[in-house]
Amino acid sequence: MSNTGSNSKTSKPAGVAILGSTGSIGTSALRVLARQRERFAPVALTAHGNVAALAEQVATWTPAFVGLVQPHIDAPESWGVGAECLVAAATHPDAQIVINAVVGAAGLPATLAALRFGKRVALANKETLVVAGAIVTETARVHGGELVPVDSEHSAILQCLAGRQPHEVRRLVLTASGGPFRTWPADRIAAATVADALKHPTWQMGSKITIDSATLANKALEVIEAHHLFGVPYDRIDVVVHPQSIIHSFVEFVDGSVLAQMGVPSMELPILYALTYPERVADSGVPSFDPVALGGLSFEAVRYDDFPMLRLGIDAGRRGAAAPAVFNAANEVAVAHFLAGRLSFSGIAVRVSAALNALAGAPGTSLDDLLRADAAARDHVNAQVGC
Repeated sequence: MSNTGSNSKTSKPAGVAILGSTGSIGTSALRVLARQRERFAPVALTAHGNVAALAEQVATWTPAFVGLVQPHIDAPESWGVGAECLVAAATHPDAQIVINAVVGAAGLPATLAALRFGKRVALANKETLVVAGAIVTETARVHGGELVPVDSEHSAILQCLAGRQPHEVRRLVLTASGGPFRTWPADRIAAATVADALKHPTWQMGSKITIDSATLANKALEVIEAHHLFGVPYDRIDVVVHPQSIIHSFVEFVDGSVLAQMGVPSMELPILYALTYPERVADSGVPSFDPVALGGLSFEAVRYDDFPMLRLGIDAGRRGAAAPAVFNAANEVAVAHFLAGRLSFSGIAVRVSAALNALAGAPGTSLDDLLRADAAARDHVNAQVGC
């Protein structure tokens, strides 16, 4: 196991590349780095298209490399431009750790590139493993790279599994907040507006992941990701609704013991742990845990019939090959159409289901196969919506 995260206070800070630095995860990561300047320094920053926010970050941190995926007239000529800037940042020689917070399958090439260079990838881009989990994990193994999850659920599992062997694990239990529609009846969910779906009860996130949390597609992506990260079969990964978002996941062991990781809903804790893993360092960013002030913790069964995206995604994961890539791509496009007002909330699952019915059987052995399936799924949803 690499000791990338165990940087001594007396040595040079470890270089960190942040892909998606102006988004929710990226800005949280920079807050963590601001408190841990003796250990870490951002050496590469990229954004999709937020020139103003990226320029502010550059003025504060003066990274060696800056990239903007979407070309903009106001971007300085010294910045890298286009999708290739993600790979350039991920492979920058000064970066030992890459925080991949890119939204969607666009983060896959950078993850693979970083792993080929033997780097640690602090992975917030779950789509990387959903689209090409077997290829990504094999790339890490062959080249000595590391995948350390940033998602709070997977970080929780990683912490619970510390020192344990795979044969000791009976099952994983991922918790879900239930999203903004947890208590809504099915007919009201079907008619939900964009404004309704963006009102997440516990987490502040970007619009795409917030909609995925409302449909529970995000939890399906996390189940697939957990399967690849921890090597646990799908029939031993469960989901339970936990509205308070205090327990981030459980691990049940073969002797019946259950470990859970708890903490206030803040992404700064799993980001810091991904940077320092397997060590822990002192940090003041997360409030002290007060169980009395929290009050009760509750759990509910998932309403699979009212949130069909969860079952569609898990079934795609079980099917394997190109099916997860089709699910992910179809969902990305359907969510974009919903946010643009061209598709109803219930229409997201309808379009994703149609894409899976048409394309899930496509070959998925190679990366080229998966990229073709991804493109076909996007075209299929666009055609169905009429775009």
